[in-house]
Amino acid sequence: MDENGKKKNHKKGKIFLVILFLLLLIGGGVFAYFKFVVQKDKVKTKSKAVKSEYRMEGNGLEKFDLEFLKLENNDDNIIYSPLSIKYALAMLKEGASGEDKEQISQVIGDYESKKYDNNKNMSFANAMFIQNEYKNNVKEKYINNLSKKYNADIIFDSFKSPDKVNSWVNEKTLGLISSLFDDVSDYKFLLVNALAIDMDWKERIQSSTADSTTKNPEVYMVKYKHEKYSEMITPLDSDDSYKSLAFNDKAMYAKAVEIGASINNYDIVKELGEDNIRSTITKEYDDYLVNGDGCFDPTISTSQFVDKFVKELNSNYHQLSVSTDFMIYNDDDLKAFSKDLKEYDGTTLQYVAIMPKYQDINNYIKDIDKNSINKIIDNLKTIENKNFEEGKVTKITGYIPMFNFENEIELKEDLKKLGIKNVFSKDKANLSDMIKDNKIYINTVKHKANIDFSNDGIKASAATAGGGMGAASCGFEHLYDVPIEIIDMTFDRPYIFLIRDKNSGEVWFAGKVYKPTEKPCDDSAKQFNNCIG
Repeated sequence: MDENGKKKNHKKGKIFLVILFLLLLIGGGVFAYFKFVVQKDKVKTKSKAVKSEYRMEGNGLEKFDLEFLKLENNDDNIIYSPLSIKYALAMLKEGASGEDKEQISQVIGDYESKKYDNNKNMSFANAMFIQNEYKNNVKEKYINNLSKKYNADIIFDSFKSPDKVNSWVNEKTLGLISSLFDDVSDYKFLLVNALAIDMDWKERIQSSTADSTTKNPEVYMVKYKHEKYSEMITPLDSDDSYKSLAFNDKAMYAKAVEIGASINNYDIVKELGEDNIRSTITKEYDDYLVNGDGCFDPTISTSQFVDKFVKELNSNYHQLSVSTDFMIYNDDDLKAFSKDLKEYDGTTLQYVAIMPKYQDINNYIKDIDKNSINKIIDNLKTIENKNFEEGKVTKITGYIPMFNFENEIELKEDLKKLGIKNVFSKDKANLSDMIKDNKIYINTVKHKANIDFSNDGIKASAATAGGGMGAASCGFEHLYDVPIEIIDMTFDRPYIFLIRDKNSGEVWFAGKVYKPTEKPCDDSAKQFNNCIG
Protein backbone atom coordinates (compact mmCIF):
# COMPACT_ATOMS: atom_id res chain seq x y z
CA MET A 1 0.00 0.00 0.00
CA ASP A 2 1.52 3.35 -0.97
CA GLU A 3 1.69 6.41 1.21
CA ASN A 4 -1.37 7.93 -0.48
CA GLY A 5 -3.38 4.82 0.33
CA LYS A 6 -2.62 4.71 4.03
CA LYS A 7 -4.58 6.61 6.65
CA LYS A 8 -2.03 7.82 9.12
CA ASN A 9 -4.35 9.61 11.51
CA HIS A 10 -3.40 7.82 14.70
CA LYS A 11 -2.55 10.11 17.62
CA LYS A 12 -0.31 9.24 20.51
CA GLY A 13 -1.79 10.04 23.89
CA LYS A 14 -3.18 8.79 27.14
CA ILE A 15 -5.45 5.76 27.09
CA PHE A 16 -8.57 6.26 29.20
CA LEU A 17 -10.50 3.31 30.59
CA VAL A 18 -14.15 4.17 30.22
CA ILE A 19 -17.51 2.42 30.01
CA LEU A 20 -18.58 4.10 26.76
CA PHE A 21 -17.62 1.98 23.75
CA LEU A 22 -17.22 3.86 20.49
CA LEU A 23 -16.00 2.15 17.32
CA LEU A 24 -15.46 3.76 13.94
CA LEU A 25 -14.13 2.04 10.84
CA ILE A 26 -13.18 3.79 7.69
CA GLY A 27 -12.83 1.66 4.66
CA GLY A 28 -11.01 0.96 1.55
CA GLY A 29 -11.72 -0.62 -1.96
CA VAL A 30 -11.44 -3.67 -4.78
CA PHE A 31 -10.89 -3.10 -8.59
CA ALA A 32 -11.03 -5.66 -11.33
CA TYR A 33 -10.51 -5.24 -15.03
CA PHE A 34 -10.82 -7.33 -18.12
CA LYS A 35 -9.29 -6.57 -21.46
CA PHE A 36 -10.34 -8.56 -24.45
CA VAL A 37 -7.82 -8.37 -27.28
CA VAL A 38 -9.53 -9.27 -30.51
CA GLN A 39 -7.48 -10.72 -33.36
CA LYS A 40 -8.36 -12.01 -36.79
CA ASP A 41 -9.26 -15.31 -38.45
CA LYS A 42 -12.60 -16.73 -37.37
CA VAL A 43 -14.60 -19.60 -38.83
CA LYS A 44 -18.33 -19.88 -38.32
CA THR A 45 -19.47 -23.03 -36.49
CA LYS A 46 -22.80 -24.68 -36.05
CA SER A 47 -24.56 -24.12 -32.77
CA LYS A 48 -25.04 -27.10 -30.51
CA ALA A 49 -26.10 -27.56 -26.89
CA VAL A 50 -23.27 -27.52 -24.36
CA LYS A 51 -23.83 -28.64 -20.80
CA SER A 52 -21.72 -27.16 -18.01
CA GLU A 53 -21.27 -28.33 -14.44
CA TYR A 54 -20.50 -24.69 -13.58
CA ARG A 55 -23.95 -23.44 -14.63
CA MET A 56 -25.12 -20.67 -12.29
CA GLU A 57 -28.46 -21.21 -10.60
CA GLY A 58 -28.90 -17.59 -9.58
CA ASN A 59 -27.07 -14.68 -8.01
CA GLY A 60 -25.93 -16.37 -4.81
CA LEU A 61 -22.69 -18.20 -4.12
CA GLU A 62 -22.01 -20.55 -7.01
CA LYS A 63 -19.46 -23.21 -7.89
CA PHE A 64 -18.21 -20.78 -10.52
CA ASP A 65 -17.29 -18.23 -7.81
CA LEU A 66 -14.98 -20.68 -6.03
CA GLU A 67 -13.44 -22.32 -9.07
CA PHE A 68 -10.79 -19.67 -9.62
CA LEU A 69 -9.48 -20.35 -6.10
CA LYS A 70 -8.89 -23.91 -7.27
CA LEU A 71 -7.52 -23.06 -10.69
CA GLU A 72 -5.09 -20.47 -9.28
CA ASN A 73 -4.28 -22.54 -6.18
CA ASN A 74 -0.63 -22.03 -5.23
CA ASP A 75 1.50 -20.85 -2.34
CA ASP A 76 0.59 -17.20 -2.65
CA ASN A 77 -2.11 -14.61 -2.00
CA ILE A 78 -5.09 -14.56 -4.35
CA ILE A 79 -7.70 -11.87 -4.98
CA TYR A 80 -10.29 -11.74 -7.78
CA SER A 81 -13.83 -10.56 -8.42
CA PRO A 82 -16.41 -13.16 -9.52
CA LEU A 83 -18.89 -10.32 -10.03
CA SER A 84 -16.60 -8.58 -12.48
CA ILE A 85 -15.90 -11.81 -14.34
CA LYS A 86 -19.63 -12.49 -14.68
CA TYR A 87 -20.28 -9.01 -16.03
CA ALA A 88 -17.50 -9.37 -18.58
CA LEU A 89 -18.85 -12.74 -19.72
CA ALA A 90 -22.35 -11.32 -19.96
CA MET A 91 -21.14 -8.49 -22.20
CA LEU A 92 -19.17 -10.95 -24.31
CA LYS A 93 -22.22 -13.19 -24.68
CA GLU A 94 -24.10 -10.30 -26.28
CA GLY A 95 -21.65 -10.44 -29.15
CA ALA A 96 -21.30 -14.20 -29.52
CA SER A 97 -23.34 -16.45 -31.80
CA GLY A 98 -24.01 -20.13 -32.24
CA GLU A 99 -22.03 -22.57 -30.11
CA ASP A 100 -19.94 -19.71 -28.68
CA LYS A 101 -23.03 -18.08 -27.18
CA GLU A 102 -24.29 -21.45 -25.98
CA GLN A 103 -21.04 -22.19 -24.15
CA ILE A 104 -21.16 -18.86 -22.34
CA SER A 105 -24.90 -19.15 -21.68
CA GLN A 106 -24.50 -22.60 -20.15
CA VAL A 107 -22.08 -21.14 -17.60
CA ILE A 108 -24.04 -17.94 -16.88
CA GLY A 109 -27.27 -19.94 -16.62
CA ASP A 110 -29.90 -18.19 -14.50
CA TYR A 111 -27.57 -15.44 -13.32
CA GLU A 112 -28.97 -11.95 -13.86
CA SER A 113 -26.63 -8.97 -13.93
CA LYS A 114 -27.80 -6.60 -11.22
CA LYS A 115 -27.39 -2.87 -11.61
CA TYR A 116 -25.80 -1.22 -8.58
CA ASP A 117 -26.07 2.48 -7.83
CA ASN A 118 -22.76 4.31 -7.94
CA ASN A 119 -21.82 6.67 -5.13
CA LYS A 120 -18.68 8.05 -3.51
CA ASN A 121 -18.08 4.70 -1.77
CA MET A 122 -18.95 2.30 -4.57
CA SER A 123 -18.30 2.40 -8.27
CA PHE A 124 -19.35 -0.15 -10.86
CA ALA A 125 -18.82 0.65 -14.51
CA ASN A 126 -18.55 -0.96 -17.94
CA ALA A 127 -17.13 0.39 -21.15
CA MET A 128 -16.22 -0.54 -24.67
CA PHE A 129 -13.29 1.36 -26.10
CA ILE A 130 -13.17 1.23 -29.90
CA GLN A 131 -10.31 2.32 -32.11
CA ASN A 132 -11.45 5.10 -34.40
CA GLU A 133 -10.49 3.25 -37.58
CA TYR A 134 -12.32 0.13 -36.41
CA LYS A 135 -15.62 1.66 -35.29
CA ASN A 136 -17.46 0.78 -38.48
CA ASN A 137 -16.73 -2.91 -37.84
CA VAL A 138 -18.62 -2.94 -34.53
CA LYS A 139 -22.32 -3.60 -34.97
CA GLU A 140 -24.67 -0.85 -33.85
CA LYS A 141 -27.04 -3.36 -32.27
CA TYR A 142 -24.24 -4.68 -30.05
CA ILE A 143 -23.29 -1.17 -28.97
CA ASN A 144 -26.91 -0.37 -28.14
CA ASN A 145 -27.26 -3.59 -26.10
CA LEU A 146 -24.16 -2.74 -24.07
CA SER A 147 -25.47 0.74 -23.38
CA LYS A 148 -29.01 -0.35 -22.50
CA LYS A 149 -28.36 -3.56 -20.54
CA TYR A 150 -25.05 -2.76 -18.86
CA ASN A 151 -24.94 1.04 -18.79
CA ALA A 152 -21.71 0.72 -20.72
CA ASP A 153 -19.89 3.78 -21.96
CA ILE A 154 -19.01 3.59 -25.65
CA ILE A 155 -15.78 5.49 -26.20
CA PHE A 156 -13.93 6.03 -29.46
CA ASP A 157 -10.22 6.72 -29.35
CA SER A 158 -7.18 6.73 -31.58
CA PHE A 159 -5.44 4.21 -29.28
CA LYS A 160 -2.19 6.08 -29.93
CA SER A 161 -1.81 6.48 -26.17
CA PRO A 162 -3.52 4.90 -23.14
CA ASP A 163 -4.48 8.28 -21.65
CA LYS A 164 -8.21 8.10 -22.33
CA VAL A 165 -8.55 4.53 -21.07
CA ASN A 166 -6.48 5.25 -17.96
CA SER A 167 -8.44 8.43 -17.25
CA TRP A 168 -11.74 6.53 -17.42
CA VAL A 169 -10.42 3.76 -15.18
CA ASN A 170 -9.10 6.30 -12.66
CA GLU A 171 -12.52 7.98 -12.47
CA LYS A 172 -14.51 4.74 -12.26
CA THR A 173 -12.27 3.26 -9.54
CA LEU A 174 -12.67 6.26 -7.23
CA GLY A 175 -9.13 7.37 -7.98
CA LEU A 176 -7.66 4.11 -6.73
CA ILE A 177 -6.20 3.12 -10.08
CA SER A 178 -4.44 5.95 -11.89
CA SER A 179 -2.68 4.01 -14.62
CA LEU A 180 -3.88 0.71 -16.03
CA PHE A 181 -2.33 0.45 -19.48
CA ASP A 182 1.12 1.38 -20.72
CA ASP A 183 0.22 0.86 -24.36
CA VAL A 184 -3.01 0.20 -26.27
CA SER A 185 -1.82 0.72 -29.83
CA ASP A 186 -2.12 -2.97 -30.79
CA TYR A 187 -5.79 -3.25 -29.84
CA LYS A 188 -8.87 -2.84 -31.99
CA PHE A 189 -11.22 -2.59 -29.03
CA LEU A 190 -11.32 -3.17 -25.28
CA LEU A 191 -14.18 -4.42 -23.12
CA VAL A 192 -13.54 -3.15 -19.61
CA ASN A 193 -15.34 -3.74 -16.31
CA ALA A 194 -14.17 -1.60 -13.38
CA LEU A 195 -15.32 -2.26 -9.84
CA ALA A 196 -14.22 -0.37 -6.74
CA ILE A 197 -15.39 -0.03 -3.15
CA ASP A 198 -14.28 2.42 -0.50
CA MET A 199 -16.56 1.52 2.40
CA ASP A 200 -16.60 2.03 6.15
CA TRP A 201 -17.09 -0.84 8.54
CA LYS A 202 -20.19 -0.45 10.66
CA GLU A 203 -17.80 -0.32 13.64
CA ARG A 204 -14.02 -0.41 13.89
CA ILE A 205 -12.54 -3.81 14.59
CA GLN A 206 -10.53 -2.37 17.48
CA SER A 207 -11.13 1.10 18.90
CA SER A 208 -8.43 3.72 18.41
CA THR A 209 -7.23 6.89 20.10
CA ALA A 210 -7.31 8.34 16.60
CA ASP A 211 -11.09 8.63 16.91
CA SER A 212 -11.67 12.36 16.71
CA THR A 213 -15.24 12.24 17.99
CA THR A 214 -14.24 11.66 21.61
CA LYS A 215 -11.34 12.45 23.89
CA ASN A 216 -11.89 9.15 25.66
CA PRO A 217 -12.00 6.32 23.12
CA GLU A 218 -14.00 3.32 24.16
CA VAL A 219 -12.42 0.39 25.93
CA TYR A 220 -13.77 -3.14 25.90
CA MET A 221 -13.69 -3.86 29.64
CA VAL A 222 -15.57 -6.62 31.40
CA LYS A 223 -15.51 -7.34 35.13
CA TYR A 224 -18.27 -9.36 36.72
CA LYS A 225 -19.22 -8.46 40.27
CA HIS A 226 -17.94 -11.03 42.77
CA GLU A 227 -16.95 -13.49 40.02
CA LYS A 228 -13.44 -14.39 38.88
CA TYR A 229 -13.69 -13.00 35.37
CA SER A 230 -12.31 -9.87 33.77
CA GLU A 231 -11.27 -8.92 30.22
CA MET A 232 -10.08 -5.74 28.54
CA ILE A 233 -9.01 -4.54 25.09
CA THR A 234 -7.41 -1.11 25.10
CA PRO A 235 -7.67 1.25 22.11
CA LEU A 236 -4.91 1.31 19.55
CA ASP A 237 -2.58 4.20 20.33
CA SER A 238 -0.39 4.25 17.22
CA ASP A 239 0.99 2.10 14.44
CA ASP A 240 3.40 0.61 16.97
CA SER A 241 0.64 -0.53 19.31
CA TYR A 242 -0.73 -3.18 16.96
CA LYS A 243 -0.44 -6.79 18.01
CA SER A 244 2.48 -8.72 16.52
CA LEU A 245 0.84 -11.97 15.45
CA ALA A 246 2.91 -15.08 14.70
CA PHE A 247 1.43 -16.36 11.44
CA ASN A 248 1.66 -19.80 9.85
CA ASP A 249 3.75 -21.47 12.58
CA LYS A 250 5.90 -18.37 13.04
CA ALA A 251 6.93 -18.31 9.40
CA MET A 252 6.28 -14.58 9.61
CA TYR A 253 4.80 -11.94 11.88
CA ALA A 254 1.79 -9.84 10.94
CA LYS A 255 0.19 -6.66 12.23
CA ALA A 256 -3.12 -7.65 13.83
CA VAL A 257 -6.15 -6.13 15.57
CA GLU A 258 -7.95 -7.69 18.53
CA ILE A 259 -11.55 -8.78 18.97
CA GLY A 260 -13.34 -9.97 22.10
CA ALA A 261 -16.71 -10.89 23.52
CA SER A 262 -18.02 -12.21 26.85
CA ILE A 263 -21.34 -14.01 27.13
CA ASN A 264 -22.40 -14.75 30.71
CA ASN A 265 -24.92 -17.59 30.65
CA TYR A 266 -23.94 -18.85 34.10
CA ASP A 267 -26.78 -18.35 36.59
CA ILE A 268 -24.52 -18.55 39.63
CA VAL A 269 -27.24 -17.86 42.20
CA LYS A 270 -29.36 -20.69 40.83
CA GLU A 271 -26.40 -23.06 40.42
CA LEU A 272 -24.91 -22.54 43.88
CA GLY A 273 -28.18 -21.86 45.66
CA GLU A 274 -29.08 -18.51 47.14
CA ASP A 275 -29.24 -19.92 50.68
CA ASN A 276 -25.70 -21.31 50.37
CA ILE A 277 -24.40 -17.99 49.05
CA ARG A 278 -26.10 -16.05 51.82
CA SER A 279 -24.72 -18.41 54.45
CA THR A 280 -21.17 -18.15 53.08
CA ILE A 281 -21.16 -14.36 52.69
CA THR A 282 -22.85 -13.76 56.07
CA LYS A 283 -20.16 -15.77 57.86
CA GLU A 284 -17.28 -14.23 55.93
CA TYR A 285 -18.59 -10.68 56.29
CA ASP A 286 -19.18 -11.06 60.03
CA ASP A 287 -15.59 -12.32 60.35
CA TYR A 288 -14.43 -9.34 58.34
CA LEU A 289 -16.27 -6.90 60.61
CA VAL A 290 -14.41 -8.38 63.57
CA ASN A 291 -10.99 -8.89 62.00
CA GLY A 292 -10.99 -6.63 58.95
CA ASP A 293 -9.37 -3.28 58.24
CA GLY A 294 -12.37 -1.30 59.39
CA CYS A 295 -13.27 -0.11 55.90
CA PHE A 296 -17.03 -0.58 55.97
CA ASP A 297 -20.24 1.40 56.35
CA PRO A 298 -21.44 1.01 59.96
CA THR A 299 -24.96 2.08 58.96
CA ILE A 300 -25.39 -1.05 56.83
CA SER A 301 -26.29 -4.25 58.67
CA THR A 302 -24.93 -7.65 57.70
CA SER A 303 -28.29 -8.69 56.25
CA GLN A 304 -28.44 -5.51 54.14
CA PHE A 305 -24.91 -6.12 52.91
CA VAL A 306 -25.71 -9.71 51.96
CA ASP A 307 -28.90 -8.60 50.17
CA LYS A 308 -26.84 -6.17 48.07
CA PHE A 309 -24.15 -8.78 47.41
CA VAL A 310 -26.67 -11.34 46.13
CA LYS A 311 -28.40 -8.74 43.97
CA GLU A 312 -25.11 -7.72 42.36
CA LEU A 313 -24.12 -11.34 41.87
CA ASN A 314 -27.46 -12.00 40.23
CA SER A 315 -26.95 -9.07 37.84
CA ASN A 316 -24.05 -10.81 36.11
CA TYR A 317 -26.32 -13.42 34.56
CA HIS A 318 -27.02 -12.79 30.86
CA GLN A 319 -24.58 -9.90 30.65
CA LEU A 320 -23.25 -9.52 27.11
CA SER A 321 -20.15 -7.54 26.16
CA VAL A 322 -18.55 -7.23 22.71
CA SER A 323 -15.64 -5.21 21.42
CA THR A 324 -17.20 -4.78 17.98
CA ASP A 325 -19.92 -6.22 15.75
CA PHE A 326 -19.05 -9.61 14.30
CA MET A 327 -20.28 -13.16 13.79
CA ILE A 328 -18.46 -16.47 14.24
CA TYR A 329 -18.54 -20.13 13.31
CA ASN A 330 -16.33 -22.64 15.13
CA ASP A 331 -16.07 -26.42 15.01
CA ASP A 332 -13.36 -29.07 15.38
CA ASP A 333 -11.94 -28.46 11.90
CA LEU A 334 -12.31 -24.79 11.05
CA LYS A 335 -13.28 -21.33 12.22
CA ALA A 336 -15.05 -18.50 10.42
CA PHE A 337 -15.33 -14.78 11.17
CA SER A 338 -17.62 -12.28 9.49
CA LYS A 339 -18.20 -8.55 9.76
CA ASP A 340 -20.47 -6.13 7.92
CA LEU A 341 -19.58 -2.98 6.09
CA LYS A 342 -21.99 -0.06 6.24
CA GLU A 343 -25.03 -0.01 3.99
CA TYR A 344 -24.72 2.14 0.91
CA ASP A 345 -27.80 2.79 -1.24
CA GLY A 346 -29.41 -0.44 -0.09
CA THR A 347 -26.28 -2.59 -0.51
CA THR A 348 -24.62 -4.17 2.51
CA LEU A 349 -21.40 -6.07 1.90
CA GLN A 350 -20.22 -8.71 4.34
CA TYR A 351 -16.66 -9.93 4.80
CA VAL A 352 -16.38 -13.65 5.59
CA ALA A 353 -13.06 -15.35 6.45
CA ILE A 354 -12.76 -19.14 6.77
CA MET A 355 -9.66 -20.83 8.20
CA PRO A 356 -9.01 -24.58 8.43
CA LYS A 357 -7.43 -25.32 11.81
CA TYR A 358 -5.21 -28.19 10.79
CA GLN A 359 -5.58 -28.90 7.08
CA ASP A 360 -3.23 -27.27 4.60
CA ILE A 361 -5.06 -24.37 2.94
CA ASN A 362 -4.36 -25.55 -0.59
CA ASN A 363 -5.74 -29.01 0.16
CA TYR A 364 -8.75 -27.39 1.83
CA ILE A 365 -9.42 -25.32 -1.28
CA LYS A 366 -9.37 -28.48 -3.42
CA ASP A 367 -12.20 -29.94 -1.31
CA ILE A 368 -14.51 -26.93 -0.91
CA ASP A 369 -17.80 -26.55 -2.74
CA LYS A 370 -20.63 -24.05 -2.62
CA ASN A 371 -22.73 -26.25 -0.29
CA SER A 372 -20.02 -26.48 2.37
CA ILE A 373 -19.29 -22.75 2.21
CA ASN A 374 -22.99 -21.85 2.27
CA LYS A 375 -23.44 -24.12 5.29
CA ILE A 376 -20.72 -22.24 7.15
CA ILE A 377 -22.24 -18.87 6.24
CA ASP A 378 -25.74 -20.03 7.25
CA ASN A 379 -24.37 -21.18 10.62
CA LEU A 380 -22.52 -17.99 11.50
CA LYS A 381 -23.63 -16.92 14.97
CA THR A 382 -24.31 -13.40 16.10
CA ILE A 383 -22.97 -12.54 19.54
CA GLU A 384 -26.17 -13.04 21.53
CA ASN A 385 -26.83 -15.00 24.73
CA LYS A 386 -29.27 -17.31 22.99
CA ASN A 387 -26.55 -18.53 20.62
CA PHE A 388 -24.22 -19.80 23.35
CA GLU A 389 -24.41 -22.61 25.87
CA GLU A 390 -26.18 -22.09 29.16
CA GLY A 391 -24.38 -22.84 32.41
CA LYS A 392 -21.07 -21.16 31.59
CA VAL A 393 -19.34 -17.96 30.60
CA THR A 394 -18.23 -18.00 26.97
CA LYS A 395 -15.11 -15.98 26.29
CA ILE A 396 -14.38 -15.14 22.65
CA THR A 397 -10.92 -13.83 21.95
CA GLY A 398 -8.86 -13.42 18.84
CA TYR A 399 -6.57 -11.48 16.57
CA ILE A 400 -7.28 -10.66 12.93
CA PRO A 401 -4.26 -9.98 10.69
CA MET A 402 -4.21 -7.06 8.29
CA PHE A 403 -3.14 -7.46 4.70
CA ASN A 404 -2.63 -5.55 1.51
CA PHE A 405 -1.83 -7.21 -1.80
CA GLU A 406 -2.73 -7.50 -5.45
CA ASN A 407 -2.37 -10.07 -8.17
CA GLU A 408 -3.13 -10.51 -11.83
CA ILE A 409 -4.69 -13.58 -13.42
CA GLU A 410 -4.73 -14.57 -17.07
CA LEU A 411 -8.19 -16.11 -17.26
CA LYS A 412 -8.27 -17.50 -20.77
CA GLU A 413 -7.08 -20.99 -19.84
CA ASP A 414 -9.23 -20.98 -16.68
CA LEU A 415 -12.36 -20.11 -18.65
CA LYS A 416 -11.59 -22.79 -21.21
CA LYS A 417 -11.48 -25.34 -18.37
CA LEU A 418 -14.95 -24.14 -17.36
CA GLY A 419 -16.25 -24.91 -20.84
CA ILE A 420 -15.98 -21.54 -22.59
CA LYS A 421 -13.66 -22.50 -25.43
CA ASN A 422 -14.75 -21.41 -28.86
CA VAL A 423 -14.33 -17.66 -28.45
CA PHE A 424 -10.61 -18.25 -27.81
CA SER A 425 -10.07 -20.29 -30.96
CA LYS A 426 -9.27 -18.56 -34.24
CA ASP A 427 -10.75 -21.56 -36.07
CA LYS A 428 -14.03 -21.73 -34.14
CA ALA A 429 -14.81 -18.27 -32.74
CA ASN A 430 -18.14 -16.82 -33.79
CA LEU A 431 -18.55 -13.23 -32.62
CA SER A 432 -20.79 -12.22 -35.48
CA ASP A 433 -23.28 -10.46 -33.18
CA MET A 434 -20.51 -8.06 -32.21
CA ILE A 435 -18.25 -7.55 -35.20
CA LYS A 436 -18.95 -7.33 -38.91
CA ASP A 437 -15.48 -8.66 -39.63
CA ASN A 438 -15.95 -12.43 -39.51
CA LYS A 439 -12.31 -13.28 -38.75
CA ILE A 440 -11.83 -12.42 -35.07
CA TYR A 441 -11.38 -14.26 -31.80
CA ILE A 442 -10.58 -13.43 -28.18
CA ASN A 443 -6.86 -13.59 -27.54
CA THR A 444 -6.49 -12.71 -23.85
CA VAL A 445 -8.64 -12.25 -20.76
CA LYS A 446 -6.81 -10.48 -17.96
CA HIS A 447 -8.11 -9.92 -14.47
CA LYS A 448 -6.32 -7.71 -11.98
CA ALA A 449 -7.43 -7.03 -8.43
CA ASN A 450 -6.07 -5.66 -5.18
CA ILE A 451 -7.31 -5.46 -1.60
CA ASP A 452 -6.36 -3.57 1.54
CA PHE A 453 -7.82 -4.99 4.77
CA SER A 454 -7.18 -2.88 7.86
CA ASN A 455 -8.66 -1.82 11.19
CA ASP A 456 -10.26 1.06 9.31
CA GLY A 457 -11.94 -1.15 6.77
CA ILE A 458 -11.51 -2.67 3.34
CA LYS A 459 -10.00 -0.99 0.35
CA ALA A 460 -10.38 -3.19 -2.60
CA SER A 461 -10.13 -2.49 -6.23
CA ALA A 462 -10.71 -4.87 -9.12
CA ALA A 463 -9.03 -2.04 -11.37
CA THR A 464 -20.07 -2.68 25.10
CA ALA A 465 -21.26 -2.24 28.22
CA GLY A 466 -18.71 -2.97 30.81
CA GLY A 467 -16.94 -1.76 33.87
CA GLY A 468 -17.03 -3.61 37.16
CA MET A 469 -18.10 -1.98 40.38
CA GLY A 470 -15.71 -3.99 42.55
CA ALA A 471 -16.58 -5.07 46.07
CA ALA A 472 -19.91 -4.37 47.70
CA SER A 473 -18.02 -2.71 50.52
CA CYS A 474 -14.62 -1.06 50.27
CA GLY A 475 -12.50 -3.69 52.03
CA PHE A 476 -14.44 -6.94 51.62
CA GLU A 477 -14.75 -9.16 48.59
CA HIS A 478 -15.53 -12.77 47.82
CA LEU A 479 -14.84 -13.94 44.25
CA TYR A 480 -16.59 -17.04 43.01
CA ASP A 481 -15.09 -19.30 40.38
CA VAL A 482 -17.16 -19.55 37.21
CA PRO A 483 -17.00 -22.14 34.40
CA ILE A 484 -15.42 -20.53 31.34
CA GLU A 485 -15.33 -21.78 27.76
CA ILE A 486 -12.77 -20.04 25.57
CA ILE A 487 -13.33 -19.74 21.83
CA ASP A 488 -10.14 -18.61 20.13
CA MET A 489 -10.93 -16.82 16.87
CA THR A 490 -7.34 -15.88 16.05
CA PHE A 491 -6.58 -16.17 12.34
CA ASP A 492 -2.95 -17.27 12.42
CA ARG A 493 -2.92 -19.68 9.49
CA PRO A 494 -3.65 -19.19 5.78
CA TYR A 495 -7.37 -18.77 5.05
CA ILE A 496 -9.87 -17.90 2.36
CA PHE A 497 -12.22 -14.92 2.31
CA LEU A 498 -15.33 -13.71 0.52
CA ILE A 499 -16.81 -10.24 0.27
CA ARG A 500 -20.48 -10.77 -0.54
CA ASP A 501 -23.75 -8.93 -0.88
CA LYS A 502 -25.38 -9.84 2.43
CA ASN A 503 -28.90 -9.71 0.98
CA SER A 504 -28.49 -11.58 -2.31
CA GLY A 505 -25.43 -13.64 -1.43
CA GLU A 506 -23.67 -12.51 -4.59
CA VAL A 507 -19.89 -12.73 -4.26
CA TRP A 508 -18.13 -9.51 -5.21
CA PHE A 509 -14.62 -10.62 -4.27
CA ALA A 510 -12.92 -13.83 -3.23
CA GLY A 511 -9.39 -14.72 -2.31
CA LYS A 512 -6.84 -16.40 -0.13
CA VAL A 513 -4.56 -14.85 2.50
CA TYR A 514 -1.46 -16.99 2.34
CA LYS A 515 0.80 -14.43 3.97
CA PRO A 516 -0.40 -11.12 5.44
CA THR A 517 1.62 -8.22 4.13
CA GLU A 518 1.11 -5.67 6.91
CA LYS A 519 4.06 -6.39 9.21
CA PRO A 520 4.59 -4.93 12.71
CA CYS A 521 7.64 -3.02 13.85
CA ASP A 522 8.54 -4.65 17.14
CA ASP A 523 11.35 -6.78 18.51
CA SER A 524 9.70 -10.11 17.69
CA ALA A 525 9.24 -9.11 14.08
CA LYS A 526 12.74 -7.66 13.75
CA GLN A 527 14.22 -10.98 14.76
CA PHE A 528 12.74 -12.43 11.60
CA ASN A 529 13.64 -9.44 9.42
CA ASN A 530 9.95 -8.87 8.84
CA CYS A 531 9.67 -5.30 10.08
CA ILE A 532 8.55 -2.55 7.77
CA GLY A 533 7.95 1.14 8.28
